[in-house]
Amino acid sequence: MKIFLMLAIFIALFGCAAAPRQLKDSDFLTKHVSANLPVTEAYANLRQGFRYCAPEKYGFPDCKAPEKDGAVLCNIYPDKTTAGKTNRALGRIQLSPESTGTKAVLRVRKNIANNEDILTAWEIFMSGRVREVCP
Repeated sequence: MKIFLMLAIFIALFGCAAAPRQLKDSDFLTKHVSANLPVTEAYANLRQGFRYCAPEKYGFPDCKAPEKDGAVLCNIYPDKTTAGKTNRALGRIQLSPESTGTKAVLRVRKNIANNEDILTAWEIFMSGRVREVCP
């Protein structure tokens, strides 16, 4: 009987524990950009930029497989150990095909230092001009 009572107390206390805070759109600074490149090329450039530049400054991408329409979604984390933890995301990059090339939505958390510089760097990565950011 005591075991059941202890189990009931444990369940009640565990149920009151707060879940990790989920990020909302208002937590991000967003930038919409376009590139005259197909999504596959913009995506390859983006990946190369993250490989070439320091991940501790610009993040570590965790990208999903391209969708049927060619769109690609990448969550960006501060490092590999936080990958998959949505409440720890540094930002998000969404690439979508459009008639003139690629439409991109770049988002970085507002509370990250130099967040506008990070957005600009991601845009430059996508265009393939990585050396402008990381000489």
